[in-house]
Amino acid sequence: MLVLGSGAHAALPEPPCGGVAPAYPAPGAAPAIAIWHAADLEQGKWQPPACTGWPSSSPSNLVIVLAGSVRFDGDIGGLLARVGMISALPKVQYWSATDESWRPLAYGASALAGPDAQNHRSDFSASEMTKDADLYYSENDSRSGEAVYRLHVYESTPERAVIASENVTPIRRYLVTLFQPGALQSVIFIQRLSPGIFGVYILNRTGAGTSVFADSHAASYVNRAVAVYRDLAGIKTDQEPPAAR
Repeated sequence: MLVLGSGAHAALPEPPCGGVAPAYPAPGAAPAIAIWHAADLEQGKWQPPACTGWPSSSPSNLVIVLAGSVRFDGDIGGLLARVGMISALPKVQYWSATDESWRPLAYGASALAGPDAQNHRSDFSASEMTKDADLYYSENDSRSGEAVYRLHVYESTPERAVIASENVTPIRRYLVTLFQPGALQSVIFIQRLSPGIFGVYILNRTGAGTSVFADSHAASYVNRAVAVYRDLAGIKTDQEPPAAR
């Protein structure tokens, strides 16, 4: 696992918007990861690019980037179907640096017919993940409990897909609100690089409305991003070694 440093040791986040093309590691190689804290981003005057859907003036407390490439014999719709398989989230394992053990991302998860957490439905199909679609799901996170999230599809073509996610209800742990609505955000970029090879770029951030208790666990954010990447790539999610101990 290549974990880049912050500040002067790593360029500012530059997601694959427009003509920007990251240097994706080869299929089978560990993905590259970089971490930035608020001070790094403020010093570099970083603003979220328009392709993320985040307002350019919105502050970022913590940004995690993962870039990798995967072999996949199907079309991009097959990868979108993996993104839409919400019910499989409890099977996805990440390394808990706190517990020093593997644990599931969620105890339960379901696609929803709308923002109502009780309105369960079957997983999202690739055909539903069309440009400008808004899709909702609930997740009983193994750390912070249940919340509702919205998926928004910014792009969906045979060559490229961009899917954003954010919480639409508060995320709490015990009596503490860790994330106000919209404070926990991610964008997944999937790009066909060549026949059978796809680049995957995951951009996660915490923003305004994030508790100080939620911004001090960078290792957890890294390991969760790797779990999502491995699941999308069809790799055993609890494969040793973990990204961050």
